[in-house]
Amino acid sequence: MKRFLFLVTLMLGFVLGSQAQTSMLSQYSKALDTVVNTGTKYLNLPTPLNGYYKTAEISVTYAKISGTVAGTAALEYSIDGTNYYTLTANAAFTATDVASQTFGWSLKDVGFRYIRVKFTGTGTMSAQVQAKIYARKQNI
Repeated sequence: MKRFLFLVTLMLGFVLGSQAQTSMLSQYSKALDTVVNTGTKYLNLPTPLNGYYKTAEISVTYAKISGTVAGTAALEYSIDGTNYYTLTANAAFTATDVASQTFGWSLKDVGFRYIRVKFTGTGTMSAQVQAKIYARKQNI
């Protein structure tokens, strides 16, 4: 009986502990990318989501390098990894000219496989962008 309880406790700890925050990656497989002027950068999941997720928390942070930082960060999804659509239920965030800024989205009942953050700059600027996701199959 003690062995059984030990194994159940061990497995429960593994299941709860295996859900980790993941960095989203640029087209160069880097966790950071630089948006210059009116350019657009995408930060994608390193691997597609498998199955249904109860919740997903996504954050995007940008840090000013130079110029007057401005632009928008939007969340996009895809079923096939090729055709992406803007999540209309989750508004885009507008970047302002500060040293750094973080935006976040909270999704419920995630059934699509691919998620990416789209950051589009405006004006004369340079900013470093990174995004992270924390998806959970169940509420903890």
